[in-house]
Amino acid sequence: MPTETHTLPSNVPVCPVRGSVIYPTMVQHIDASRAISIGAIEAAMASDKVILIVSQKDKDIDDPKGSDLYDVGTACNVLRVRKNPDGTVQMLVSAVARVSASNYTRGDYLSADITPMPTETDEPVELQALSRELRERFEAISSGGKFTAENVQSIGGKEDIGEMADHIAFNLDFKLEDKQALLELPSLTARIRKLLTLLDTEQEVQAVQAKIRAQVKEEIDKNQREYYLREQMKVIQKELQGGEDGEEGDEAEQLRAKIDALGLKPEVKKEIDREVNRLARMHPDAAEASVIRTYLTWITELPWNERSEDQLDVGAAAAILDDDHYGLEKVKDRVLEFLAVRRLRKERAARGELSAEDVNKGPILVFTGPPGVGKTSIAQSIAKALGRKYVRIALGGARDESDIRGHRRTYIGAMPGRLIQGIRTAGTKNPVILLDEVDKLGSSYQGDPSAALLEVLDPAQNQHFTDHYMGVPFDLSEVMFIATANYPEQIPPALMDRMEVIDFSSYIEQEKLEIAKRYLLPRQLTQNGLKGNQIAFTDAALEKLISHYTREAGVRNLEREIGTVARKVARRIATGETKRAKVTDKELDRYLGQARHTPETEGKEDTVGVSTGMFYTPVGGDILFVETSISPGKGLVLTGQLGDVMKESARAALTYIKSNAERFHIDKARIDDSEIHIHVPAGAIPKEGPSAGGAMVTSLISALTGIPARHDVAMTGEMTLTGRYLPIGGLKEKVLGARRAGIKHIIMPKANESDLRDIPEHLRTSMRFHPCETVDQVLDVALVGGLKALETPRDGSAPAAPAPAKRKSTRRSPDARA
Repeated sequence: MPTETHTLPSNVPVCPVRGSVIYPTMVQHIDASRAISIGAIEAAMASDKVILIVSQKDKDIDDPKGSDLYDVGTACNVLRVRKNPDGTVQMLVSAVARVSASNYTRGDYLSADITPMPTETDEPVELQALSRELRERFEAISSGGKFTAENVQSIGGKEDIGEMADHIAFNLDFKLEDKQALLELPSLTARIRKLLTLLDTEQEVQAVQAKIRAQVKEEIDKNQREYYLREQMKVIQKELQGGEDGEEGDEAEQLRAKIDALGLKPEVKKEIDREVNRLARMHPDAAEASVIRTYLTWITELPWNERSEDQLDVGAAAAILDDDHYGLEKVKDRVLEFLAVRRLRKERAARGELSAEDVNKGPILVFTGPPGVGKTSIAQSIAKALGRKYVRIALGGARDESDIRGHRRTYIGAMPGRLIQGIRTAGTKNPVILLDEVDKLGSSYQGDPSAALLEVLDPAQNQHFTDHYMGVPFDLSEVMFIATANYPEQIPPALMDRMEVIDFSSYIEQEKLEIAKRYLLPRQLTQNGLKGNQIAFTDAALEKLISHYTREAGVRNLEREIGTVARKVARRIATGETKRAKVTDKELDRYLGQARHTPETEGKEDTVGVSTGMFYTPVGGDILFVETSISPGKGLVLTGQLGDVMKESARAALTYIKSNAERFHIDKARIDDSEIHIHVPAGAIPKEGPSAGGAMVTSLISALTGIPARHDVAMTGEMTLTGRYLPIGGLKEKVLGARRAGIKHIIMPKANESDLRDIPEHLRTSMRFHPCETVDQVLDVALVGGLKALETPRDGSAPAAPAPAKRKSTRRSPDARA
């Protein structure tokens, strides 16, 4: 086939184009708006009027370099250039030849060295066969409407088969990579083979499109028939109703259209359509019509297939959780683990290795812990991190099963349960739903709400949850349920078995200080109209607020006290008394009055008959003193409002001493002929628990032997009659309370050593812990001189213990547990 030879300069300006390829022999308009393209056009017009048109690999790059362009482009003669009023340039070019580009240079525009692509000799017979096949394929595909009549006439009339192939490729909607591949092939037969392959694919797409059009037309015909029949029904109903307006029929049609758009499952839609048909047949003023109308409104407002896309970026979620909450590392780790697992499941589902049901399955989390530690607020942060809607359902005091499952429609004023109401409020079928205060559910003759929750919180059942009011199943499997509780032991065992417990422990003072500075103080300043430079709290003031004005596990009361100070400062600023205030620990009395709590402190000196124990309540830990006095008389006297278990600990301690009296050189007759009085100060506060056993036995032995108990040692642990030292609970809270009181040494059961990991590292290094397995090991640490002093014979009988020094009693939270 003859080819035209063109003399081209060796270096030409380059005009990058996006998303298109131009082939030789074509005359095309090219619009240029980028500075790099306009500069190349101006340079071409100033020289040989030859320019290189080459496609970008990535069309989104606005300022491409040579590496961003393909290696093969089209050399073109610039025929005409026109500048538009908006600064853009329109260029008319005549494509000349395929060329390869190299050595790109950049100034005000791109330029490159060009070399014409070598042409290969084609086999005449093969080329003739390919040419016939291409013309036949073009005629077949042009009948599908892919070309305009003008293009069909223009392309079909070309004698040069290479020119015809290029024009076909240019006018069809091929991918940029395929069009570029056709440009780069040096052999005409190779180009035609490639083009025929692309045309085969295009014909298959056309066939599928034709099939889809036929199906759509058939569906439209069916819908038109149904529309015609419904219009006839409207006319008939209007006649039956005495010529009244067919508003009710119109309403039924509107509801039917909304329901059709919901994409309901066939079994659900069948039930809903039955209700729509009932409404269409009823008189608009019928009482039942109002009930059905309300029911169908609920159906249409539920998000049957609306979902929010999960944000499964673990790093971003970690940042959100850290921004919203200080501490709570275990909780955050569990949430991030949930996100990581869900992300991996979703990736496997995308590869077809898991089903959608498997992706949605997940644990039901229950956050347990004292009030004010952030259980509810972290649920909001989880929803924020996931990118889901958040719904809170307060279950405290709920006593009716209908609160969960809804009322049956036979009752006047029936409504769906709180779950369905929450789903409608969220507007998606996969929100985060917080079941708040699940431990405070009640029960009555109207049913047990906790029993209704069994189905809701079971991943194997909740995809078919049926509300009594709705009467059709609604899929809850995509909902992330989170429950909260203060007392997990009050949750029914069957319900608890369906949930994974995440425990929120009390905040330590250092954590409260950081929370106050990062979150509480800025929030209270905003709520009270103050700017950051108008009030400043010193760290000492915040620490005093925490220790002397609040006694809690969380930070709610702390925020209230900060708010009180902020309001009083706001009043002073508003009245012109001051422009700004600095709140120090010494000025807190001015704003809040006298301190309400005085934390207990360690004893000043080693004292006979006085040992130091530890206790904790839902609002934190502290120390207590066990005082023993020996006086003439008989029996064991226990005072200080002790509970039954604590009294039993005292009796067990006395029995242990009697059985070991000879080893400890204690006169048994003295025990039998004396009144042993054990008192635990703060008598107005009930005290209960077995973990004061170590403190009881230490105080008793100290009083009976005259050996002082160490004032810098606090202990916790349950003792047995045989002298074993058993584990207890609440070690972290107890240690924090002891550290606040100035205690340096902690006696604890050896079985509780694993609990030390929950204690902050700076406390573990600043205190000394003594794990003990026996009471002897406890006494060796707790008594001055240790077990050696106890087992050494003493002259005469043990002296009576002096009366314990009076200590200022401090008020503690109710139900202190030793």
